Amino acid sequence: MKYLFKHAHLVVDGHKEYLDGALLVNDEKIEEVFYQTSQLKQEYADYKTIDLQGLIVMPGFFDTHTHGIDGMSFDSADYEAMDKMTNEFAQDGITSYLATLSYDLSCEQIKERLIDLEYYDSNSSRFVGIHLEGPYLSKKHLGVGNPDRFLDPNLDVVKGFTEVSSKIRQMTIAYELDGAKDIGKYLHDKGIKVMCGHSDAVYEDLDENVGGFTHLFNAMRGLHHRDITLVNCAFMNRWYCELIADGNHVKRNVLSLLLKNIDREKIMLVTDSSIARNLPDGDYEFISKRCTKKGTEFITFDGHYAGSVVGIHDEMKVLKELGAKYTDLLLYSSLNAFRFYGLDKRFGSLVKGKCSDLVIMNDDLDIKNVLIRGELIHD
Repeated sequence: MKYLFKHAHLVVDGHKEYLDGALLVNDEKIEEVFYQTSQLKQEYADYKTIDLQGLIVMPGFFDTHTHGIDGMSFDSADYEAMDKMTNEFAQDGITSYLATLSYDLSCEQIKERLIDLEYYDSNSSRFVGIHLEGPYLSKKHLGVGNPDRFLDPNLDVVKGFTEVSSKIRQMTIAYELDGAKDIGKYLHDKGIKVMCGHSDAVYEDLDENVGGFTHLFNAMRGLHHRDITLVNCAFMNRWYCELIADGNHVKRNVLSLLLKNIDREKIMLVTDSSIARNLPDGDYEFISKRCTKKGTEFITFDGHYAGSVVGIHDEMKVLKELGAKYTDLLLYSSLNAFRFYGLDKRFGSLVKGKCSDLVIMNDDLDIKNVLIRGELIHD
């Protein structure tokens, strides 16, 4: 489909905006991005013209850490459920995602899921690959996990994972554990991102194979005035940082501190969404525990957050209230993650020749439409 979006507030990249711009799309590619001028002539008659009347257009969001939505989980979803989840992500502007397998699975179950998902291909939001959150995590930082599922690192088991799956893109490891560095080197050499999380690690435990930190502040040792914890390391601006910015996992005053002191090109918004996302308030089971959803919180009966129930755009609203600019939000929601995974030549900014996955929002960051794979979701 060929589209001309005119009178749009285009957030082009991490630095540039067109307050009154136009965007030409030809199927899955961006053809042209320009200021609204007399360039709009009859030559575009074969394009379907949509006057956005000042609505915001940004690249589609990339959620690199999500467990599921609407009662469904990547730990158990068949292809029909995968399609449903993928469609619901697209509705929320998440045009690309990593399916996260949780630390509730045994190594045997992880391997089975890797085999199950090896040939899955979505027709809506793009299934970019798999994030393994575990099983080599710290029992000091369980989150909602079962300590029996948190294992000592085993390189042979990880090699077995990679032998059955070409879809693994990221693995979260507690890097202070014996043998973690061997796994980190192996994964890095295979082009798989190594994230440190559910971890008691400090600066001295890290090496050059670690790419960043999983859900910063959560399930790790906090900011300290003597120990150089993972939170301390985040302020060095050398590593990428996943951030759940729902205002619950990290409170607003701390989010404000992060925005002022962490490199804007190192922050990656993730939902870490649970099965309770898009479900009504109530009690649900997630990662083998009973949890309660109330508003934007999803908490176990013993008081731990069990992932989020929000979308990327909801987190963007929180950060906007704290002073983030639209160009910052583009980085946090899209371009930084695509750059981290080496996909920024195709995705993450409104540039001629790039993929035309787009999110259309109003000034309050409510999603009005999504263009994905060359088609509008609401046409």
